[in-house]
Amino acid sequence: MTDEPNPAAPDVPPAGAGSLDAIVRALRAAVSSVEAAVARVTAGPAGTGSSTVEQLLELADAPALGDVVAHHNELTRAVAIVDQTGALPAREWDAVAGFGAPLATAVSRLRDHATAVLDAADAAEAGALDPAQRLGETLQLLVLVEDSLNLWHRLRLEHLRTTEPAALPEAIGQARGLLAEHLDRDGELLRRARRALARFAQGTTLELVKRLSSTRTVKNLVDLREDLDDFRAACRADAAGWLDDEDPAVAEALDEISRPVRIVGGALGEAIGGSAKAIGDRAAGVGASGVERIERIGRGIARR
Repeated sequence: MTDEPNPAAPDVPPAGAGSLDAIVRALRAAVSSVEAAVARVTAGPAGTGSSTVEQLLELADAPALGDVVAHHNELTRAVAIVDQTGALPAREWDAVAGFGAPLATAVSRLRDHATAVLDAADAAEAGALDPAQRLGETLQLLVLVEDSLNLWHRLRLEHLRTTEPAALPEAIGQARGLLAEHLDRDGELLRRARRALARFAQGTTLELVKRLSSTRTVKNLVDLREDLDDFRAACRADAAGWLDDEDPAVAEALDEISRPVRIVGGALGEAIGGSAKAIGDRAAGVGASGVERIERIGRGIARR
């Protein structure tokens, strides 16, 4: 699978002269890479990409998409033909023409699912993100499906350009709306998800120790942090300014999430005046064995 390098910031081009070329460039730039997304959704516990994707689509009440990686490859190949030859053979369009509607529905449902997970987290106590709802994987799959939809729109525009030019203005408007929704909704999802995860690093000493006493919990946290970083990079969030107004405390808390030993050590140090010797005797209910367990968790995560 080949991703097209394009450092330009994602944007929605205005209507007007040259709008076809502008919208094609914007569709190309919207997602920088799907490599991390593909790796994530094809590395499920069953060892097959289709199993993981099917589970995520079912969670989101989205339509079955078949082999999404193979479909993305097929769309990428067709776009490459257009880029190299300046034309889209009819057989290439016929092979992918039916992809558009289910891809559009899947994008919408995946976004809605991620929003619902974050709504539930906002209404609950800190650290209430439910790992069973698989927020991080949902966002990774969203990247892959969304890029597939962008590729499909590029092919549709090329098909209409040569076969039905009168329909181009409407198709360009639809593609522009797709990009506007990406910039609006995906940006908000990233900001909300980062805030929700950051809240996990806040709380009393005992709350932090309790949350980070499970290897599975720590792994879920680190995985989600990595998923959010991948989503941020894939969507060119920095170039688009999605996080320009983010509270610096959020980034600081997320850095701490990546270092669970530091979170707990800092909390315990603050609670007991920074005395390392006193941790074993005075960290309420934790004890030296608890601290050692947390350290082992941290070392295990560091070796990943």
